[in-house]
Amino acid sequence: LIIFFLEQFTSSIMTKISISALTMALLVRRSDAACPGEITLGSDCSLEALETAIAGKCNTTQLFGEGVDAATAVQELCEYDAPLQFVEIQGTYQLDRRYFNGGGDIKDGENTFEIDIAKLQRFINNDMERKLIAWPEYAQKEEYNANNGYGENGYMTNFNIDPVAEKGSCKYNTAMCCYVESHSDNFVDNTDVCRHDLAASPQSNHIKAGWSVFSGDEPANCVGFTWKEGDVSDTYKGNTLFYASLYETATKGYMGNVPGAPLCACVEQMPVVTKADCVTSSGSDLTYKFSIDATTGEVSASHTVTMTYSDCGENDLSAQVKKLHAGSAIATDIDEYLVGDDCDITNAAYLHDEQLLVPKAINPFQNLDGVEYEGLVWKQLFGEGIYFLPPDYDAEAADAEMRADLKACEATLGRQCLILRKCTSCTVDSHKEIVYKRLTDFNEFQEGISTDTTMDIPNLFMDQWRQNNNVMHVDYELYSSVKDALSDTGIWQQSDYNSNSAKYGFPRNSGPHGYIGNQWNSYEWGGGHADHHAFYIEVPSGTSVV
Repeated sequence: LIIFFLEQFTSSIMTKISISALTMALLVRRSDAACPGEITLGSDCSLEALETAIAGKCNTTQLFGEGVDAATAVQELCEYDAPLQFVEIQGTYQLDRRYFNGGGDIKDGENTFEIDIAKLQRFINNDMERKLIAWPEYAQKEEYNANNGYGENGYMTNFNIDPVAEKGSCKYNTAMCCYVESHSDNFVDNTDVCRHDLAASPQSNHIKAGWSVFSGDEPANCVGFTWKEGDVSDTYKGNTLFYASLYETATKGYMGNVPGAPLCACVEQMPVVTKADCVTSSGSDLTYKFSIDATTGEVSASHTVTMTYSDCGENDLSAQVKKLHAGSAIATDIDEYLVGDDCDITNAAYLHDEQLLVPKAINPFQNLDGVEYEGLVWKQLFGEGIYFLPPDYDAEAADAEMRADLKACEATLGRQCLILRKCTSCTVDSHKEIVYKRLTDFNEFQEGISTDTTMDIPNLFMDQWRQNNNVMHVDYELYSSVKDALSDTGIWQQSDYNSNSAKYGFPRNSGPHGYIGNQWNSYEWGGGHADHHAFYIEVPSGTSVV
């Protein structure tokens, strides 16, 4: 591993997310006697379903009273009274929060595992198959979320599905749990953990920024699920969350989070892994009912359902996401989090973005250092991104080495050695490979920006591409391939340079036929597309690459 940078309420209704003034009023007022004591809505818990059910018997004003907005009243009952609230399973917000972040009594408590999961086991045995479970919301989170950009809701940060919240975290409608240990000896290692952006889950790890990269050798088991708005997967996503999390812990003993990451969260907050198993749930005979207490007149909501739980068809979360969200950005963007069979490529690209990994690149980002390409052998001078390699720390030494490398071809080829920039991140084909052929000698060395009489050659290419002693068609030519450079065809016609001390490097906005912007590199500034590039120099035949 490399790392850098409440007590349980006795009244069932009190464990719900929120008991607003409206809901409290509904629970204590006496409904008009004209309304039946039980109102069956069917599988749709909505104002429309309620109005259909009570048509010809009473109306919503008689049911809820004068001055009460019926739509809001029904929404409150359907969301917070009818289904089982997630918090009721363990009993408190703190237990849920600690569990989903990788800790809690089950993992770290003083009791035995069997004692700590006893309540979960009773729920699994008695209620799991006959309860609709709501997505987790908590009264404790309402004020915090509203004041801190998480929206007007009570969602736990790990599962904030508010689409308009500034800091919502479930834009991919996909959640995942990743376990790294088990109470029993039946742990199944089903994935490789590649890396984790610590800034993606600060509420879990209490770290503002940083990242972790993993070797992929650590055992891990990841399982997740996805849902689509309006689909059956959306209706039962609270059940599926339970099945992927607390059920796994209670029945298999799975626990323990990937270091720095939550145990379970929306996929954006989770570590990047190669794959994850996939689970789902569905219900049959879902029926909602409103009841009016004959003694107190309290209006309450309930449901009945028969639940089933299973693996997804292919037991592959990535495949399920692509299937359910086909045609949307979610289907392609999920590849950022479930990367396939190998961590090496994605980790290499990520680390090179951080400017930390020396280049012995991994296909498909082939490094040409010491490799024959287009009939010539090449030596890397310096590079950025996945080709990261700095020049000699001593600017004069770096310049002297580059001058010697350029001159090395004169004896056998009658010209200076070619310089090749290979750029896999450039967005214009003509700039993915550029060859620089020097026609004249360079001015003598002086560190920094070029002048009419001095030149720092590495700096010229890396950061300050200027016209001084560097005029197209006079001092050099540019080509879009090695083949063109050797045959002297396809010569570029448009040059561009920095006119001041700006830190735009090779080739500024030069192009084959006109100006082409943002394909320049800069080792000090950002903004161009050449984030992943390397400069190479031709090595004469019979000369070893040093």
